[in-house]
Amino acid sequence: MKKIIFSTLFTLLLFSGYAQPNPPRRPPPPPPPREDQEMDERRGPRMRGEDRQEHKERIELFKVQFITEKLALTTPEAEAFWPVYEEYKKVVKDIVKTKSEDEILFQEAMLNARKKYKTDLKPVLKSDERVNDALKIEREFLNKIRFEMNRRRGFKD
Repeated sequence: MKKIIFSTLFTLLLFSGYAQPNPPRRPPPPPPPREDQEMDERRGPRMRGEDRQEHKERIELFKVQFITEKLALTTPEAEAFWPVYEEYKKVVKDIVKTKSEDEILFQEAMLNARKKYKTDLKPVLKSDERVNDALKIEREFLNKIRFEMNRRRGFKD
């Protein structure tokens, strides 16, 4: 008799563990976004003209600060450096507008612009190492901006 009662109690205890209430169900996932809606969400909010101009100005200020720090420009060097840099940027912008159809002409014009920029910077920065750093530094800045944008959008490395 004891065996029957003991086995019945054991069986009841065993099945009571399986009789726990189910956790609440999650709501179904939202429907997939439309293709154009998905692109807008990835790009972030669209900027109006004023916002876009303000954004560009802020990036330019960061760029000036970044280049000045990386090159460790003194005040007289900075006063001589920035006009040369702005002239170089105008030449590059003009090359992109006019020579972008022919790849060979484009690359050749860019190389000539960089060579001229290097010779113009030599008297300002006074050493080949600093001139080479000046040539590399904008790419470094663009990579940093790209990394930050991807980080803010939620992309991994």
